[in-house]
Amino acid sequence: MEIFQPNLQLAVEPDGEYTLDAVTITPNSGYSAGRARPGAPPNVLLTPETFPVLLEIRERRGRVLQVLTPVRHHLRNLKLGPKAGKTSVIAYAMLGDRVVGSASIQVSPSHECPKPPVTIDSHGWYAWINRMPPGPPSFHVTGVVVLPTPGFEVRLEPASPQGINPAELILDLKVNPLPGIWPQIVTSMSVRYDQAPAQVAYQHVLIREPDGDSIQIPVDAVE
Repeated sequence: MEIFQPNLQLAVEPDGEYTLDAVTITPNSGYSAGRARPGAPPNVLLTPETFPVLLEIRERRGRVLQVLTPVRHHLRNLKLGPKAGKTSVIAYAMLGDRVVGSASIQVSPSHECPKPPVTIDSHGWYAWINRMPPGPPSFHVTGVVVLPTPGFEVRLEPASPQGINPAELILDLKVNPLPGIWPQIVTSMSVRYDQAPAQVAYQHVLIREPDGDSIQIPVDAVE
C-alpha cells in the first residue's frame, strides 16, 4: 500500500460511457477529497490515446489522527474506449499544484470491464461420504446460496489447482448472471456437488465464494 498512489477502477454505464472510481490512501485524517476533473498537470506530455484526470486532495491544518485515511473520488460520463480514441486513463493525485502520486488503468471493451462482485450469502453447507450398501461409496456436498435476485445460475466446481492437502477438496462457488431483467427479490438457491463413485476419502471441503470469503466444512461418513 503506497501513500498518495491512486487505486483506480472503471465501470461501464448503461449508455456505454464510463465511471472512474479512485481511492487514494493518505497518511492521516487531515486529508479529504476535492474535485475530480479531466485534465493533466502543466508540462506533462501524454499520448493521444491517454485520458488524463486530476484528483484534487485537500489538506486540513490542525490536530489530526495519525491513521491511514482513504480519500475517494468519482468521475462519471467519461467517453473512453477505442471508439473515443482513448484506451487508457491516467490519474494524478494533486496536493495544491503538486503531483504527489499517479496511476493508470487500461480501458477494456465494455463486455470485459470488471463489475463489482455479486453480494451473496450462503448457509446450510453439508458434506458426506455415503458408504451404505451396495456401494461403491459416493461423495456429496450441498448448500444454500442467497442472492439479491433470481436471475443467477449457481454451481460448484473443483478448483484448479487444488491445495497441498489431498484430504481437503476445494470447490469454487460459481455465480453467473442470466440474461433478461429480473425482480429485485432476495432468492435462496440450492447448490450441490456429487462424485459417484467417490475419488478420495476427503476429510474437509473448502467452499470459495466469488466475493472472496471461504467456508471450511467437515466431511461426515454415512454407513
